Amino acid sequence: MRNNKLIAYSLTGVLFIIGVVYCLVANSEYEDSKELDAMGIKGETAEKQFEATFFVSAAVANFILAALVIKSNRNVIPYLASAGISAGLIAIYIASRTVGVPVVGVEYYVGRLDLISKGFQAAAIVLSVIAIHNIRKFTALKEVA
Repeated sequence: MRNNKLIAYSLTGVLFIIGVVYCLVANSEYEDSKELDAMGIKGETAEKQFEATFFVSAAVANFILAALVIKSNRNVIPYLASAGISAGLIAIYIASRTVGVPVVGVEYYVGRLDLISKGFQAAAIVLSVIAIHNIRKFTALKEVA
C-alpha cells in the first residue's frame, strides 16, 4: 500500500501548509486589530480579534490533523476530518463573501492568502477522498481474501 503512504505524506504536507497560511492570516488580523485599537475604533477591533482567534484555531486544527494523518494506520477518521474541516472552511469563506457570517458580516476583499488557502484546502479534500477510497478498497479486499 505504498500509494497510500504517498497520499498520507502529501496530505500531511498540504495540511501543514494550510496551518502556516492560517497563522499568517491570523497575524495580519492581529496587526490590523492593534492599528484599529490605536485609532480608537473599538467595534472593528473586536471583529479583528475574533477573526485572529478563528484563524489561529483553524491553524491549530490543521496542524493536529497533519499529525493524525501521519499516525493513522488505515484509519479513515483523520481523512474524514481533514476533508470535512477543509470543506467547512471553504463554505465559511464563501458565505463570508456572499451572504455574510455572524460577527464579521460580509467581507469584500479577496486576498492572495485566501486563494492559496482555498487551493490547498481543495487539494486536502481530494487527497482525503482518494485515501478513504484506497483504505476501503484495501479493507474490502482483505475481507474477501
